[in-house]
This record gives sequence, C-alpha cells and structure tokens, in this order.
Amino acid sequence: MARRWCTRARALLFIISLWSSACSSELNDIEPYRGPDVRLALSPDETLPPDWSLTRLYRPRPPDVARAGWARNPIDQFVLHRIEGAGLEPAAEEAPARLLRRLSLALTGLPPTPKELAQFTADPSDAAYERAVDRLLGQQAFGEERARHWLDVARYADTHGYHYDNYRSAWPYRDYVIHAFNSGKGFDQFTLEQLAGDLLPHAGEEQKIATGFIRAALSTNEAGIVEDEYAAIYAKDRVDTLATAWLGLTVGCASCHDHVYDPITQKDFYALTAFFRNTTEPVLDGNRPDAPPTIMVSKTNATTLVVQERRGKAEARVLERGRYDAPGERVSAAVPARLPQLADGEPRNRLGLARWLLRADNPLMARVVVNRFWSEVFGVGLVRTANDFGRIGAKPSHPALLDWLAVEFRESGWDVKHLFRLMVSSATYRQACQLSEAQQNIDPENRLLAHGPRFRMDGETLRDLALAASGLLVQSMGGPSVKPYQPPNVWEAGSPLESNTAVYEQDHGDALYRRSVYTFWKRTAPPPAFEAFDAPARDQSIAVRERTNTPLQALVTMNDVQLVETARVLASHALAAEPKLEARLDYISRRVLARPLTAAEIDILSQLAQGEQARFAADPDAAQALLGVGESAVDASHTPNELAAWTLVTNTLLNLDEALTQ
Repeated sequence: MARRWCTRARALLFIISLWSSACSSELNDIEPYRGPDVRLALSPDETLPPDWSLTRLYRPRPPDVARAGWARNPIDQFVLHRIEGAGLEPAAEEAPARLLRRLSLALTGLPPTPKELAQFTADPSDAAYERAVDRLLGQQAFGEERARHWLDVARYADTHGYHYDNYRSAWPYRDYVIHAFNSGKGFDQFTLEQLAGDLLPHAGEEQKIATGFIRAALSTNEAGIVEDEYAAIYAKDRVDTLATAWLGLTVGCASCHDHVYDPITQKDFYALTAFFRNTTEPVLDGNRPDAPPTIMVSKTNATTLVVQERRGKAEARVLERGRYDAPGERVSAAVPARLPQLADGEPRNRLGLARWLLRADNPLMARVVVNRFWSEVFGVGLVRTANDFGRIGAKPSHPALLDWLAVEFRESGWDVKHLFRLMVSSATYRQACQLSEAQQNIDPENRLLAHGPRFRMDGETLRDLALAASGLLVQSMGGPSVKPYQPPNVWEAGSPLESNTAVYEQDHGDALYRRSVYTFWKRTAPPPAFEAFDAPARDQSIAVRERTNTPLQALVTMNDVQLVETARVLASHALAAEPKLEARLDYISRRVLARPLTAAEIDILSQLAQGEQARFAADPDAAQALLGVGESAVDASHTPNELAAWTLVTNTLLNLDEALTQ
C-alpha cells in the first residue's frame, strides 16, 4: 500500500514545485509595513493619530504620479504613489487566462468555463475585460459568493448552538442576503433592513426576514437556566456583532469596564445593548423552529425567526463587572459619546441606530465595509485587522485610498457592484503575481501592492471549483440547507440523543452537488471539510477568516469523497472527449488551472497516467474501490484501470498549489 501511493506522492510534490511562487499566500499573518516611510497620510504632518478611524471622513485628491499612464482609475494613483515612493515599479499585467480565472473566482467563487477562456484569450482587450466584469457581476453566483462572506459576519447557522443545538429554520435569511447582493440593493438599505426591517414604514415580508440577522445568534432551550444571565449574553452578542459588522471595533471589553485602549466606556456599551433589549425575543427559543416571534414566508411556506419591537422606552442596566446579577445604573439607548450623536428627532430604537450608522459624519461604517470588501478581492484589507480599527489594530497601508473608497462607496448610493467593479478594473488588481528582487527586499508582504494578489482559497471555494470543473455543480438557488457528504460520526460524537441534529442524515441526488453556501451549518460541528480550511463555527461574528497551513488540508483535498468524485467525473469527461493523452491533459488543465500545460508538465503527468494505469490493471480491486467513491454514475464505457488512473491524474491537478490559490 505504501509503494502504491509512492509514485503519486513524488509526482505530486514535483508538480507542486513547478507552480510554487515567491508570492506570499498567507497575507493575514503579516505585520504592518515597517520599511521606508512612504506613507500618504491623512494629516499635513503625515502622522496618523491613534484614533485615526474616528477622524473625519473626507475624499482626498488622488496624488500625482510619474507613471500616470499606468493608472486605470483613482485607486491606481494612490497605490502607485506609494510604489514610486519606495523606489519600486508595479508588476506587468497578468496573463489573460490567469487574469480571467482570478477575476471569476473573486466575483463569483467559480472558475471560468473553457468557452469563456477561449473568447477572452482570443481578445484580451480592455473592452473584453470590462464585458467579463459586467457578465460576472450579473450572474447569480455573484450574490452567492458575497453572501458566503457576509454569513460569517452575521454568524449565520442552521442550528441554535447551545445545549441540544437543535435545528432552526434560518435559511430564508440566507436567501435574503443572496438576493440583496444580486438585486443591487444598496448597502444602506441592506443595513437598515437587517437591523430594523420590522420598524421600517410599510415593512413587508422581505424586511422582516432581514431581521434574522439579529436572531442569528446562539440561543438555548436548556431547562433551569437563569433567564437574566442569558438575556445579558444575548444583548452582549448583539453589540459585539454590531461593532464587528459596521464599526470595526472590539467593544466586548467594555461590558466589564471602560475600554483600556479605545474610547468606549462601560456606560456606552450598555447604552448600545438597550437598542436590542427592547424586543419580544424570548430567552428560551432553542426548543422549536417556530418559537415566537417568527414569520411565515409566503413564497416557501417556511417559518423563520424575526425580531419585533416592544412598546416603551429602550433601556438597559449597567452590569457591574459584566455580572448579570449585579445591575447598576439604568441607561437609555444611545450611541458611544466619542462618536457623533443621534440626530434630534431620530427614534431611540434600532431604526435610529441603523440610520446613525449611515450618516455622513459617522466615520466608521464606510471605512469598515469597503475594507472588508477589499480583503475579499485582494486577500487582505488595507487595514489588515479588519475587525479592529482601534488603537491596537493595524494602521491602514493606504489611508488616503481607504478614505477615497469609503466616500466613493457612500456617494455612489452604497452601490456594492459599483465598488467591486472599481476594484477589479484597477491596474493594481490586474498585475501579475511576480515578486521582483527589489520587492522581496523592501516589501516582501506586498503591503505596497506592487504585484497582484495571491492567496489560498476557502474550503467552500475549493469544493465549488471542483464541482464546476467536473460539471457536477447544480446551480439551483435558495431553499432549505442541504447535507452533502461528510465523514461519519461528526455530529453523533458530541450531540445529546435528545437533539434533533444528533444524527447526520446525508442527502442524495442533486442536493449533493449544490454550491457550498447552501450546506447545512451545525454550530457544534461545522462542515469538517470547510473547518479544515479555517471556516468558523459561526458562534460569533467573524470579519475575516484566518488562513493557516496544516496537513489536514491536504488530507481533505486528496481524500474527501466530494473531491475524489469530482476528479473521477472530470477524468471521465476528458476520456470521452479526447482520444489522445496530451489532449486529455489539456482538457482537465483548462478546467482546473484555466491554462494549457507546459511540455515538462505534460511529460510528468503522462508518466503518472501510464504508471497508474499499469498498476490498476494489475490490481482491479483497487480500481473498483476508487471508482466507487461518490454516488454519481460511473461511465462504463471506460475500462476501470484507465478511468482509475486518470482519476488520480485529475486529483493530482486539483491538489496543485496553483489550483488551491486565487
């Protein structure tokens, strides 16, 4: 058995080395840039104040640059200003095939089709690129990819979390998020509906479903709990999530004491909790999916959790050291004193709070949101600590660019698609990922953005890429979450028998091949193939995922049922479409890597295919075992040893560093 995998392992390691790049793929772990002082700062003395994120938001003038012809939009002028200030040059534009793959994955989470690749490589003009951007922004996959990131922020899951971790019917909220991004809903309206959809004039079904954002937190049905304790826990979660999603501040410390670093007092914290304590949400709502308050979704005949406001003044008590049993001063709903205050006449409820976030004199929300969107495209934000815009968080690498983008986003009517079009259309984004010796010495972590982005994809994207490349992907939208393959006993090991999610009952048919955003998310046992790639449990709001490298990730990509099955199906298509070995390799490579293979790569893979075919011919049981992975039908027109061998060739390509990075 050891010898059986030896040939494959050596070939895999050798091929990976061919694609390895000097570009760093672990940008989330870097320290702030400490090289030559080439900052374009906000103030005349070029010094960012400690509370820089709380300073007035304004639109700076794009700076003059020597290579003005390089810039495609104002983003590039800010970036090039820093590159030139460091004595560097920007990288050349990325090769057309690689650029289209990068663009497609960034906007939709899916690879380009061979037809799309052929059309673009035949005409890689600026006009063709702009058409590709518009086409991708118009696809349903755009909303699914944007929603996948937002669901981390919203701590969305299909179970309650505490105690039994029972099922909850939360998927209508997930579908609302996808539709919001696809329909072009302004991020201002998106914010208003999630925080206060029930309080909007003439609130309809969609606005009420949006308040599932608030109800997405953990909840319990455990008998014997102290309800005041859990009410305090819920209120703290709402404020922590508000701060992560829209303020970029970590405020949880202030639940016990005045914040040591940031200007958030304990009184500020509990005044914020008052906005969320004035609802009819029960403390014990984890026992059944229709616990009040709920709404019946007319289009799907499903029930989902929503928020309703109580009558009366929104108030809370300051809890001494954060203890639920030590209530102190009574405070009314209010925003932190250090920030602009609620306008006269605004209601002191969640609607007033949401409108306050959107005000032009609120310096945080626009900065925080554009930075998070930037990190989705470039792999790391202009502010590396996307969840912490406070004093001990990282300073922005390009503070003036951050402000320019924030104002542009706000003045565009909070148009999300406009912002993404601006980012991916920039010359900054279109650079090749080529690290020069000078860049290596001066800016090895690419904080100056002198070359294109490159980072390892999330587990969901890796799965969706493999499904799309194989042709197995089912692109139906919406509806209840699905349960694709996962290892046995993941749920069973830690679930009480009384839980209605104690046993994982795998789905079959099309449900196995839907996009990963629709995968059932159990808080106490998240999808293991995603968790291996740093997916959170979603028990709290996460602004940006960490990125790690562990052997477990390779075990997933080489052995996960879904990924082995996609390799087999893609190999089957290649065998059916192309009679010659080199053409088969090209067929697979264009779907996985979006490019043809080099002669050296073809030689290595040809040897692998021939060697594995001979091995499987001598061991037919091993071939049958490999072909039996997954529930999709096996193409009987191919001999088992040939299909098994090409399954391993395809799996090898899917495991390349180039295949796993964006």
